[in-house]
Amino acid sequence: MSQKKNKPKAVQQPKQVKTNQVRLLPWALGIAAFSFLLYLNTVNFDYVLDDFSVIKENFITKRGFAGIPDLWKYHSRHGYWNSPGELYRPIPMTMFAIEWAIAPDKPAFSHFINILLYALSGALLFVTLAKWMKDYNLLLPLLGTLFFMVHPVHVEVVANIKSRDEIVMFGFATLALFFLHKYLTTNKIGAMIASLVSYTLALFSKENAVTFVAIVPLMMYFFTKSDGKKIALTTLPYLGPALLFILVRKAVIGSLTNPGETYSLDNILVAADGGAYYANAFLLLGKYLWSLFVPYPLCSDFGFNQIPLTTWADWRVLVSLLAWLGLGAFAVFSLRKRSLWAFAILFFFINFSIFTNLFITIGTSYGDRLLYSASPGFALALALILMKIFKVDWNADTTVTTNILGKNTAILAVAGVILLVFSALTFSRNMAWKDSYTLYETDIETSPNSAKLNFHYGLEIVQKGLKSTDPTEQKAYYERARKRFEHAIEVFPGYHDAYSQLGLTYYREKNYEKAMENYNLALKYKPNFPLVYSNMGIIFFESGQLDKAKEVYEKAVQYDPRMVDALRNLGAVNAMQKNFTEAIKWFKQGLEYDPDNATLNFYIGSAYKDSGQPELGAPFFEKAYRLDPSLKK
Repeated sequence: MSQKKNKPKAVQQPKQVKTNQVRLLPWALGIAAFSFLLYLNTVNFDYVLDDFSVIKENFITKRGFAGIPDLWKYHSRHGYWNSPGELYRPIPMTMFAIEWAIAPDKPAFSHFINILLYALSGALLFVTLAKWMKDYNLLLPLLGTLFFMVHPVHVEVVANIKSRDEIVMFGFATLALFFLHKYLTTNKIGAMIASLVSYTLALFSKENAVTFVAIVPLMMYFFTKSDGKKIALTTLPYLGPALLFILVRKAVIGSLTNPGETYSLDNILVAADGGAYYANAFLLLGKYLWSLFVPYPLCSDFGFNQIPLTTWADWRVLVSLLAWLGLGAFAVFSLRKRSLWAFAILFFFINFSIFTNLFITIGTSYGDRLLYSASPGFALALALILMKIFKVDWNADTTVTTNILGKNTAILAVAGVILLVFSALTFSRNMAWKDSYTLYETDIETSPNSAKLNFHYGLEIVQKGLKSTDPTEQKAYYERARKRFEHAIEVFPGYHDAYSQLGLTYYREKNYEKAMENYNLALKYKPNFPLVYSNMGIIFFESGQLDKAKEVYEKAVQYDPRMVDALRNLGAVNAMQKNFTEAIKWFKQGLEYDPDNATLNFYIGSAYKDSGQPELGAPFFEKAYRLDPSLKK
């Protein structure tokens, strides 16, 4: 009789817990929540700065879903001005159009999305850095991400809706790095495709994503054991999306660089001669470094002539030059050792290179927002400095790092102080971005000799005057505004916009002679200035000189065929001269760019009625009354 053998029971293996993933998620969510709360106060802020040119006053954006195809066919400000443009950012522009369709003229909705995307990008950045730095102490990507998210120089990016392009671009670029890491660890082609798609989306969000082509080999060199051949072969596919974007952008913009002219009013370096150009470029590069370490006071504009041109004899230029060269030399000499210091420096240098004005002259000489995609390098360096001071081993494997908080009390206390200071500065700076008036009123104290700040502050003071019902108070506002325009001209004598607004201020004070004097000065510096011709037309119209009014209105439309005010006024002049066919033509052209303009609809209805065609005017009257019931009176 055979003995039945009992089969040994299979030993149940414990579930393999992906400790690194489990550990990262709570930290990532915490970073996102903290970042969201830090900027939550901006949700009820108004439009400011470039928000007007890309959203509120951009007729293509305001078409909502219907305008999306044109946002991919033209530069980003095509719907705002009739001039060449160098910005091609269709993805954030598409987002703005969708948001306008959902919640028209509701900046709170777009501010909320900015805050949310910023918070999510922080969570993604932490997870991505932690995965690439899996052989290092988790404290490094954690502190680096936190320092990045709370840094005050990012206020402009989050509080200014237009800077969605920065947030979305960097978010997609980070996602590309996330999927690249997944591809390198799993060898799944789907991960590489996802990385390339993410990178393509980053490029079509903002042009400076092109620098991330160099970040790919940087990450692989420092955080994988790949040889040079594999690094090169893995990087090569990323050149495809970059080339595609460059070709599409050239087809849309018409040039690989800025198709228009860069003015010294926007970039003071344009006014520098010869070698002085680079001296001043390094002066500004020094200011960028200083703003990272000491982010106070911050300002929306340090342009002409707040930071006057200087020479190589200026000690600030030499200090900046030595600092940049020193950092660069240190990074190069530390490459072979794969030093984390070198990685942080090179990450910063690569992503900031396009904004240095050393290789190409960009449209501005200085802007806090330009530090955004490069500053993770600074944030990681700051984390490394603290870990070095407190002798925290950054080579600890993140997969076995457990009690981060309990083991590093001293460094966390100091890091907490830095985070608290940065958060306080960020929250304080947030408040300046409440609306245009608050921003300019705040920043004029920091940059009193900026011609553009004085000009824009003057515009906001004028708006206060227009809203006032007290004649004495209104006059006081106009006088304040006039002083700002005059100071802007004193700083930049050829400031045509300031002459234009100075003329308009005199017009509102019924001083038509001084108004025309300043309008003519504006035309001296910008002969093809449609706004000035339109404003001159108002004076001629009110004085009964219809032929002269018609002449200048026609010039305004010639130089800007999409200027609704000029089109409306040109139509009105023709209607007064009984040229109803012409009047209707101009009114309808205005409706192409502002279809919900109640006054235009009313004028068309009136022109049809006065020309004996009331049945054709009825629909326009109906729409006008629906848009503005007061027109029935």
